[in-house]
Amino acid sequence: MRNKSKLIVVIIVLVLLIISFNAEYIVTKTKSNLVLSLIGDFSATTQEEKYPLLLLHGFNPVYSKRISEFMLKDMQNSIEQDLDYSNKGLITTSTACAELQDETKPIVVRASYLSIPLNIPAYGDNLAAIINKIKWCTGAKKVDILSHSMGGIVTRYYLKHIDSNSVRKVVMLGTPNNGGLYNVGEIADSLVGESKINLDFVQLSENHHFMNRLNEKFVGGVELYTIAGDIDGKGDGLVLVSSVALGDNNNVVKCNHVALKHPSLCPEAYRFVKDIFS
Repeated sequence: MRNKSKLIVVIIVLVLLIISFNAEYIVTKTKSNLVLSLIGDFSATTQEEKYPLLLLHGFNPVYSKRISEFMLKDMQNSIEQDLDYSNKGLITTSTACAELQDETKPIVVRASYLSIPLNIPAYGDNLAAIINKIKWCTGAKKVDILSHSMGGIVTRYYLKHIDSNSVRKVVMLGTPNNGGLYNVGEIADSLVGESKINLDFVQLSENHHFMNRLNEKFVGGVELYTIAGDIDGKGDGLVLVSSVALGDNNNVVKCNHVALKHPSLCPEAYRFVKDIFS
């Protein structure tokens, strides 16, 4: 009889433990789901107010990725100070998500799209990976892009052939959207001819099939702004003024091609940048 009583007590204790365990699991699971739900809601309600800003460099004649990574550092520092962005430096394949997050401010980050092969479609694929990482790490639905020179063409290739839904605003500084190059830029035109050369700077020629196809159809749905330089009545010393204009929001300043990306050297262009992203 005593053994039976003990067995009943043991069974009751086991049942109570199981009930307690299940209840704790349900509560914990519910809390986890609630936290995930709140995180999702937070992202959905705040990303319309905070768009990550990605800075993309232009052509690099020595094809040094390291040099390219520093090309827009001055611009990044100025945007941090003047527009209250959180400066996240440079994004690479080894950048951890935690390095790109800020709960109070939009972030501004630099990146290089350079890789082998040295052509714009390959750069466009690299840009896609960069944008996907920024979106994944920050929870943003879209990013903004500020590009200099060839960086604008890489951006346009991405928008046309890869994804036009992940970008809200694009600002292009001295980008040869219509392939109009002069002075040293004429070298690109001379290499087109009957050759099969598809190097990045050759693809910028107005006579290259790449540029012709890029301009066959204008990609809408993204706010586009262009800023051209004019120092000689023709252009910025490399890109013709008439080549930069694209869409309805076009501006011209008295700066050369290199100065366009430096706020201290071309404050006129930087004023447009501040107005667009403020």
